Amino acid sequence: MNNRTTIITIKPLYRVLTVLTMAAFFVVGCEKEYSLEEGGNGGGVNIIGDDCRISKIAYADSSSGVPLGAITATINTTDNVTSITDFDSLNNTLLNLYAPTYNNDTVYINAAEYFVLNAVSKVVTERHGQLDPTDPLSDEIDVDYVYDAQGFLVEKKYSFTATGNVYRVVTYAYASGNMVRMEDLDLTTGDLSADATLLYGSVAPKAYMYVFPDEKDYEEFSQFLNFGRKSVNAITGMNVRNYDPVTNTPADSLVSSFTGYVLSVDKYVLSCYMNGDDQPSIPAQAGKLTFAYKCR
Repeated sequence: MNNRTTIITIKPLYRVLTVLTMAAFFVVGCEKEYSLEEGGNGGGVNIIGDDCRISKIAYADSSSGVPLGAITATINTTDNVTSITDFDSLNNTLLNLYAPTYNNDTVYINAAEYFVLNAVSKVVTERHGQLDPTDPLSDEIDVDYVYDAQGFLVEKKYSFTATGNVYRVVTYAYASGNMVRMEDLDLTTGDLSADATLLYGSVAPKAYMYVFPDEKDYEEFSQFLNFGRKSVNAITGMNVRNYDPVTNTPADSLVSSFTGYVLSVDKYVLSCYMNGDDQPSIPAQAGKLTFAYKCR
C-alpha cells in the first residue's frame, strides 16, 4: 500500500459514503475479536472458534511495534459485510469508509459499482464498475469470475459493458491446492501486462487471506467477500512483475516474503510478518500483520 498521508484520502464521490455512516466504524470495537493480545504468543489457550473468517488486518512497524493502520469489516449475523473501514493508526485518520448494501444476489458498493453473487454458494460471479475507478466518466466495465470444479478462482474476464468486448484476461494457476502463478494479459495488444509467482510453506491455516496479485483497485473488498476456495498453505513469498507495454519486458517488480507465522490452537493465523515491498493487492503495509476473526 502507498504511504499514508495526514489527511483523509478521499476517493471520488461516487465511491465515498456519507460521513453519517462513520458511526459504524466505532461499533467495530464492540465485536468479539481474537488476537495475540488475548492469549499470548500461541502458548496460551488461543481458540478462535468454528466457522470463522478474517474481519480485521492490523499492521504495525516490525521493529518498534508502533501501529500503522488497520482494515476492518463489520460482519452481521447473516454473514454479510455491512461496513469496511481503512484507518491510518499512525495519524489517527480515517482513509476510507464503505457501507455495502445488499439486494438479493447483488452487493452494491454505491449506485455505480456492485458485485453479483451466486445465489447458492455466495461466491462472487461478476463485478460492475468503471474502467478507471477514480474517474466516474470512464467506460463502464464488467468482470466475470470463473471457478474450476474444485472451487478455485481460475480466471477473470474484463469486458466493456457497452460492447461486450473482452479486453483483458487474468488467469491463476494452482499446484497442490495453492495459487502459484498469475498472468494478466492485455487482449488489445496481446501483451502480458503483469505476472506473479507465489511460494508456500508447510503451515496450513484455516480461512487465511486471499492473495490475488493483480488486484489494485478493489483490494479492500478482496478479503471480505467470497472468491472461492483459499490456498491450502500460508504464503511465504510473492513476486509481482509489471511489464513495459513497448518492450514487453519486466519494468519493475514487487517482492515480499511472509515469515514468523503464529497460529491459534485451532489453526487460525494470529500474526505474521510481511517483509520487503508493500503489495497493492493486500490491504496492509509491510510490517507485522495481526488478524482478528468473526465467527458464525
